[in-house]
Amino acid sequence: MKNKFLIIPLIGIGDVLMTTPALKVLKKNKPESKITYCTMNKGTYEVLKHNPFIDNLVYYPFMGKHKIPSIFNFLKEQCCRYSTSINFYPSNRIHYNIVSLLTFASQRIGHTYLQMNFSQLNWLKNKTIQEDDSLHCVEENVKLLRFLDIEIPSNEIPSMDIFLDSSEISVGTEYRKLISPFTCCIGIHAGTSVMKGHVARRWPKEHFLQLINSTRDAHFVLFGSNEEQETNKYIFENATPGKVTLVKDKSIREVASIIRACDFFISNDSGLMHLSAAVGTPVIAIIGPTNPVYIKPWNIAHKIVSAPVSCCHCFRYSPKPLSCSNDNKFQCLSEITVEMVQKDVEQFIHSFGLRSLV
Repeated sequence: MKNKFLIIPLIGIGDVLMTTPALKVLKKNKPESKITYCTMNKGTYEVLKHNPFIDNLVYYPFMGKHKIPSIFNFLKEQCCRYSTSINFYPSNRIHYNIVSLLTFASQRIGHTYLQMNFSQLNWLKNKTIQEDDSLHCVEENVKLLRFLDIEIPSNEIPSMDIFLDSSEISVGTEYRKLISPFTCCIGIHAGTSVMKGHVARRWPKEHFLQLINSTRDAHFVLFGSNEEQETNKYIFENATPGKVTLVKDKSIREVASIIRACDFFISNDSGLMHLSAAVGTPVIAIIGPTNPVYIKPWNIAHKIVSAPVSCCHCFRYSPKPLSCSNDNKFQCLSEITVEMVQKDVEQFIHSFGLRSLV
């Protein structure tokens, strides 16, 4: 079992993408190692597909109606086969720690957390480092490799990756040619996950609409899943006719390819924000309660737009749903004006307009 590593599953696409630099560092420093990465939903499985630094990518639907059989399959197929299990950051939940324990790996690596550490059973891991909220999530993940005698400076940590082949890349290229061959093409994600109250991280849809209608010489590509259906419908139906293309019925890898073909991307704090960084597309990130230090787009040209509110940025990683103690609920987002974002959009059009066609 020497140098056989099991990666415990994370739920979010963004969280999973932020583990990919650590995977690359691990495999390059220990090329003889065997890395198995467990996923719990189709989206995270798809973003990791074809990653050359993963030897075995597996999917267990722990969250759906098949979760009980999935747990038994996991126990049968993955337990007692690994020297090391890794709980990448953030995984401050009882479930992640129990899964780690049930691997019976001799070395169970992860973090101790600043919030609810004991109650979430983080002590079930036997090799931990203290969460440091002055670090990016990518840095937190690479820092765990110290237990494997791997240390590199932050400025040498690689970019996030999703590995698209040439045929997949051509999907986005052809899509771009059809919708916006001669004008700046700007991707937009006006949504977020709805889990744990994170719908509150969304900048108002009315602001996105105003931004689109007030931006000249650009075409907008609107992304989102069923969770953003109502928001996207509102924006699409009220935007200047012909100014917005709504992306529908695309796989996450097709979405990645289309984002890659955009000149830049405007997003709330979401998985697609990180997907944009992973495919090399510059990002304007509209950030409210989340600390941008640990979730800003990694290793890509970007701009963070935040409001100067005294209680910002209050969100910390814990099992608790997102909440706001400010009397003016989520003032950190409501006070981000269209003009604030528009200023950066105009700068990005100047800097990156028609970038993807060069």
